[in-house]
Amino acid sequence: MNDEELLAQLESAANFMRGMQFDTRLPSDAREALRDRAIDLDDFVENYSNKNMHQNGA
Repeated sequence: MNDEELLAQLESAANFMRGMQFDTRLPSDAREALRDRAIDLDDFVENYSNKNMHQNGA
């Protein structure tokens, strides 16, 4: 698996968690934790992508 595929999987996981945050069957603290973790994953993917773009001269 290359970096691009790995980042796509992380984005997919973040989207899954983002969707789960709207499930009212989950306690509110669990929904908040899902939202926060999805944001953390988004930030990681963005920072990693930006870092690699600068290293590759894009």
